[in-house]
Amino acid sequence: MSTPLVQQFPSLAQYPPSFLKDLLSSPELTEAFLFSLPEVKELAAEVEKLGRENDEIAKRNIELRDELIALRDATAQSYAYAEGLKRKWTDIEKAQANLYQRNRPSFLHLRLRHSLTAQDELSEKIASAFIEGRSAGASLPGSRVDSPLPGAEGTSTPVSGGDRNQSKAIEDFINGFKAARKTYHKRAIWAERWSRGEVAWRDD
Repeated sequence: MSTPLVQQFPSLAQYPPSFLKDLLSSPELTEAFLFSLPEVKELAAEVEKLGRENDEIAKRNIELRDELIALRDATAQSYAYAEGLKRKWTDIEKAQANLYQRNRPSFLHLRLRHSLTAQDELSEKIASAFIEGRSAGASLPGSRVDSPLPGAEGTSTPVSGGDRNQSKAIEDFINGFKAARKTYHKRAIWAERWSRGEVAWRDD
């Protein structure tokens, strides 16, 4: 006779049905008998094995708990550090873009032309200041030191302090004006060459 119970536990096929019916009348006897079956013993051994494996896994997890917690904290710190670097890189890219903007050839050419105009105005201011200073000095009365001594006709006139100051002022003006115009002409030459396309900028 084939029943679901016999199909699940083939070793029961060797027992008569009357024995099995009597066996089912006592739960304690049924349990003891079932645990004596080879299939149940094999299943119990497998369950016990799984239990031992679970215990080993739990023990291993406990051993790794501190290490995993430390790893979690280190991961969180690394993530925060990476986020900080990401924000910093954004600022660096922005600063780099601004720096590139200020050093583009077109912008530098514009600055050169502006500086050329400013240098021309500077030299004109130097000349105007000198001319205005000369005009103001010419209206001042002469010093007594500048006058020749009585009865000293035919003798050389001594150089006055005003003449020395005036010579020094002229010399300073010439040097300053020449330096300003020299800078102006240098910038003018570069601006002209740049306009003709004779100035090339490398990207590196």
